[in-house]
Amino acid sequence: MKKIFCTLMMTSALLVSAFALNVDEVELKVPGSVDAVQFENYGGPHAHIDTADAIVNIGAELGRDVAADLEKSEYYRPNAKYSLIHVVDSEVTEGRDADILLLNETAGVDHIKNLRRIVTGFLQAAYNYNREDAEVIATYVTVYNAVYRQQIQYFQERYKPAVLSYLDADKVGLSTNWEDWAGKTQIVIPLNDVNAGISVVDTTTISDENVVEALRKEEDKAIEVREDMTDLKQREATSATEKAQEAQKDATVQRNAGNTEQAAQSAKTATTQQQIADRKNIEVRNDTAAIVEDKNILNGTTVAEVDNTNNVTGLFVVDESRSLYTLITVNGMTGEVIRRSPVKQIKGKLVYIVDNISIVQDDGTNFYDKMFLTVCGVNDGHSATRLCLIDADKLELQKQSTQILSDTTEFLRSGDSYFVVVSASDGYHAAVFDRNLNMLRQSELTVSPSTPIYIVQGGVLVTDTAGNPRLLDSTTLATLW
Repeated sequence: MKKIFCTLMMTSALLVSAFALNVDEVELKVPGSVDAVQFENYGGPHAHIDTADAIVNIGAELGRDVAADLEKSEYYRPNAKYSLIHVVDSEVTEGRDADILLLNETAGVDHIKNLRRIVTGFLQAAYNYNREDAEVIATYVTVYNAVYRQQIQYFQERYKPAVLSYLDADKVGLSTNWEDWAGKTQIVIPLNDVNAGISVVDTTTISDENVVEALRKEEDKAIEVREDMTDLKQREATSATEKAQEAQKDATVQRNAGNTEQAAQSAKTATTQQQIADRKNIEVRNDTAAIVEDKNILNGTTVAEVDNTNNVTGLFVVDESRSLYTLITVNGMTGEVIRRSPVKQIKGKLVYIVDNISIVQDDGTNFYDKMFLTVCGVNDGHSATRLCLIDADKLELQKQSTQILSDTTEFLRSGDSYFVVVSASDGYHAAVFDRNLNMLRQSELTVSPSTPIYIVQGGVLVTDTAGNPRLLDSTTLATLW
């Protein structure tokens, strides 16, 4: 268990100069020079919380628009938060058709997980992919677009003129920093024949050498998603082989019937489909060999070899003028930064350590030996000030309070109770929460949004909206005087 570089209440912290976490966008030309694609997501609390299904449905709505006429090129919902340009040009045989997902100025997506959900929903609704295959393709699509961000020449060499007519050199692809997404993103999804079933999206293109190399440089070498892609390609190969056999049979039937033109066309289809099957089978063999190699490498590294005993975690300044902080884990012997928290809006310097927390999340119930409980976020429309639970290992936000707090709330612990000021329709109220961020009680009395909170003999001392001192019962928060 790593050491925690802070007091139990973290009433003080190591302050350093304000910093900005800079993630370099991937620039690559040659396989072998690719870095892992590390997406910098917004890590704080949100003003509005959408369900996973609601986010998937954003893409599904665009997908249903496309599915209405797959052969028709169209710019769907140009004035919405998310737009989709479906480009198919049967008159041109060189280059790829594509779908182009636009994140417009008002787009609110700020985490790669949710962006992939949008792409997943689109693929399901537009091309009838099942959920599992759509999720795999969505992961590859986002990495592919990050790898080739702003490399317009790459797209010029591979896509049809009709596609290129929509692409902007400054916007094409996907930045690794969520702050550059809205209004600056064109996610390109390369297409084969739109009626190709499981092979509508060009999986060969989105899983090229550079994309795979970027995935291999992730900590776990992205084994699971790469295996899923290999499985999808194997099924593509099987499907292409079946189509080749059917076309060859039809060619024979047409030839025997004297329909030479139709026979030639079917024979050509058979050859094309068999070439696709052969190519996919080669990719599957190569991908499988690389996965086996990476598994052997990972199996040679055991948890025992990872020494966290010297790691320390502390608060560091992000924005001193607004008293915003973040958590950073460093090697206590060398000062090397081990991990930076994506939560960059911790309010003030109070962070409490809580033990044995269970949280229900999308992937089930997760258990945490230690977490940091603090106030984070700002009430700016996108974010919101809430109580937050941050895990002590990854330093990621795992849970946020349902209630929005005053942007200038006091934050105080008494025993296992946490006192803050919450925002309501009729003003602000003193409130008490438990360690799981459940609000236990709030005062009927409206208080100043910036009221200090004091635990005194006889109750909780606060300031009301008129500036008067008021005493609340420490258990019920009822007004005593």
